[in-house]
Amino acid sequence: MPFELVLGGDGEIRGEIERLIAAYDLGDRVRITGWISSEQVREEILAARALVLPSAAEGLPVVIMEAMALRRPVLTTYVAGIPELVRPGKDGWLFAAGDIDDLVRAMEDALSRSVEEIGAMGTSAHARVLERHAIDTEAAKLAELFRQAP
Repeated sequence: MPFELVLGGDGEIRGEIERLIAAYDLGDRVRITGWISSEQVREEILAARALVLPSAAEGLPVVIMEAMALRRPVLTTYVAGIPELVRPGKDGWLFAAGDIDDLVRAMEDALSRSVEEIGAMGTSAHARVLERHAIDTEAAKLAELFRQAP
């Protein structure tokens, strides 16, 4: 199945990644954005089938919540608070940090799903993130805590 992998952002290993893209002749499949604004991140997520974040160390990444709020399923790791938000098979895929084979299986599964299946997962992801992290709800909780403070 044809696909494009967009690597959002920039960093110290960009040169190494560019060398690997060239070595494996993946220039027509992999694009590195470099630093992009919040609006550009939003545009990239909206243009994507899903968000992949193969992180080894996170708390609860905002970009996962952003993708879910934009109705995109996520492929990410069983790290910190992520499994409390992302339900495998419902809102996306979870895999072990550092397990390349597990990541590949998740990506292949995401690419094999129909547009309707991806849409249903995105809808589920949207509902889940609003249920758990809606700004109005969380702000109201915080305001109540301030009202109760001595």
